[in-house]
Amino acid sequence: MTRVCVEAAFGSTLADAVSTGGVWTDISGRADLESGIGITRGAENELSQTQAGTCTLTLNNEDGALTPTNPASPYYPNVIDAVPIRINVATVTTNYLRNPSFEGGSLETWEWSEANASPVGTPVQSGTQAARVTWNTGALSAYFQTTIYGLTIGAKHTASVYVRVPAGDATVRLRMGGVTSAASAVFDSYTRLTATFTATASVMTLQVIPSTSPAAGDLVYVDSVQVEAGASATTFSATPAQLHPRFWGLVNQWPVQWSGLYSSVTVTATDIFAVLSRADQQMRPMLVQEVMVWTPHAYWPMDEPADSTSAGDESGMVGPLSLDTTQAGAGGTLAFAGGLAPLGMDGAPLFTPGSASAGKYLRASVGQDFQDATNTEAILVEAWFSTSTVGRAILALADAGVASYLVLSLAAGTGFLTVTTAQPGVTPVVTTVGAVSLADGVLHHVIYSSATQELYVDGVSIGSFGGIQLVSDLTTLTVGANQAGGSLWSGSISNVALYADSAMVPGDLAGHYTCGTTGFAGETADERALRLVTYLGLGFQDVGVFTTGIAQQAALGSTCLDHLREVELTEDGVLSATRDGPFVRLRGRSTRYNPTADFSLQYADFEPGDFTLAYDTQKVVNVAHVSRPGGATQRVVHAASRAARGPIGRTVDTLATTDLVTADRGNWLLQRYAVPQPELRGVTMQAYSMGTAMYRTLMAADIGTAFTVTAMPAQAPGPTMTATVEGYTETIKHNDHEIAFHTSKTVTDAVWVLDDPVYSVLGSTTRLAF
Repeated sequence: MTRVCVEAAFGSTLADAVSTGGVWTDISGRADLESGIGITRGAENELSQTQAGTCTLTLNNEDGALTPTNPASPYYPNVIDAVPIRINVATVTTNYLRNPSFEGGSLETWEWSEANASPVGTPVQSGTQAARVTWNTGALSAYFQTTIYGLTIGAKHTASVYVRVPAGDATVRLRMGGVTSAASAVFDSYTRLTATFTATASVMTLQVIPSTSPAAGDLVYVDSVQVEAGASATTFSATPAQLHPRFWGLVNQWPVQWSGLYSSVTVTATDIFAVLSRADQQMRPMLVQEVMVWTPHAYWPMDEPADSTSAGDESGMVGPLSLDTTQAGAGGTLAFAGGLAPLGMDGAPLFTPGSASAGKYLRASVGQDFQDATNTEAILVEAWFSTSTVGRAILALADAGVASYLVLSLAAGTGFLTVTTAQPGVTPVVTTVGAVSLADGVLHHVIYSSATQELYVDGVSIGSFGGIQLVSDLTTLTVGANQAGGSLWSGSISNVALYADSAMVPGDLAGHYTCGTTGFAGETADERALRLVTYLGLGFQDVGVFTTGIAQQAALGSTCLDHLREVELTEDGVLSATRDGPFVRLRGRSTRYNPTADFSLQYADFEPGDFTLAYDTQKVVNVAHVSRPGGATQRVVHAASRAARGPIGRTVDTLATTDLVTADRGNWLLQRYAVPQPELRGVTMQAYSMGTAMYRTLMAADIGTAFTVTAMPAQAPGPTMTATVEGYTETIKHNDHEIAFHTSKTVTDAVWVLDDPVYSVLGSTTRLAF
């Protein structure tokens, strides 16, 4: 039995979906399965880029519930763009539970509140495992629950569960579909609770709940849980249902249509590639993105162009103002974009005073939020600077009356890092915290934490220092001078960030130094992709083994997707959105090496007329130009192919860190594509008609899955052919599920395995992997 489940997270944002999963509403009953649900994912072939996945479906809107701005809608005011939507297919034999008896010691698909749960091996009702649930004291609202998918709306179903309650503990009930069972009446042995209900949605929740207020230590053992079609409970079936994610994305539009008086909405949704590629999401330099991950209360990157006179706050918080140029005495200059800046930044303000008391500096209000937070939270301050002059102030934070303040400076005579603090009515305290001169003309990074009185210089802690006074009610930031506008800085300062969060420690920000000096050059493709995706607040998954180092991308400047593509190309991997959540997935090239087919089907199982065997020069490459930042541009040639077909070129601009890796990347390309081979490029199948076991296997197939076609026609190159899925389109209807796979030749990715009978054939499969 197969059921399509459609859910929308009305009122949940993308951020909610990433952090908590969101709150989902079942709208399966509105889906027009006669028209079908169309889904497209992946790429046409392995040499083309994966595209944003899309989903189109028509929903019944006769009650106006899906009309945007309709105040009578139960979903009002949340019928808007960017509503998360997901499509799942549930396959069921008898039992609708995906984890009905906790075998293997797993509590997957179950969750609990005001309780603790764990798998146990005894006592059990059936199998080898059960779940033990311990209620919190007095927790009448507690539950142990799981979500059921694929119910038939309007039909009767029966839920049942075996429970065992120790003598003296709170009895329990089963709750499902608005129906609650009688309380358990047997102690110290398993008893079955049942609840028969009419399904009002395709997706519903089953709960085990205490029937009276539990005391400390009260518990229940739960086992052999079942939901089945019909008005009575039958013998427990341990065969679990399965849930097959088909799509997760964000709704683009809710266009209301009418056919006479019948109203519908044809929804189009796009997966999170749309978020990655939005044109207005031009990424700031990597250091700016790194700082923003920690949600500063105020942040001035200070990379404005040369004709600027002020520096803007980029924290996104309400309150911080621009740092404005302020004159002390007469003379001196302040040149934006003229100073030394961290890697990837377009310069920094260069302060050139006439003297320690005459020149220009920057000053701004830090905003009410930061001011208030300084009264209750510890603060962290970070900045970048460069100078050859000792005895000058880097920055200062002060209250409105300048009675409470903190100054970071370099000591006169030594250039050692110094912290000066003052509280109202108390003599200022000057604390020298370093023993190395920082007035050496080199770019430095400093972090100060009031929580631990600890300071970091260039990513390394220089210790915690007692005696530094705590300051509060701070209203004003001065950059390039002390709190009074004196001790004027000579050199550059940039990237000043303020945080008010007692949970943060300076070590959280230490990586900013690595970012600003190396751009994290050398980290592997999965590490870099995770970093880039995190900047947008999305989830990330990696598949495979990653070994190739990635060069720095410190300047960024394009969309997140563009920069991920650079990583994907260098790795020779595959980037895609997942179909079960707001996650970006990077498959490493290692996953393609010598894959084993996940399933096989006979040629006769495919749809006639939609089975393509190709042999052409579409993918041929016999001349490759490969390059890397700061390295050589290399030309690699497959002489025999070039002589036979003429030059067919391809340019690959990588982020490799060595010329050797770049050359290997080019040679690997030629080894795979210099000479064309017959391959399956497209196969279509009616998945629904293939039986539950094979249908479930096909539902698991995704980008990168390999499969074998057997019993090929006599005209084929051989009786079997193996292909790798690069993408697909599918149409899901009632009792109908057609999938058209875009495929490539799996043997293209064969690599040498020493002494292997298949992958060590001289001149054929003896290819060294990139």
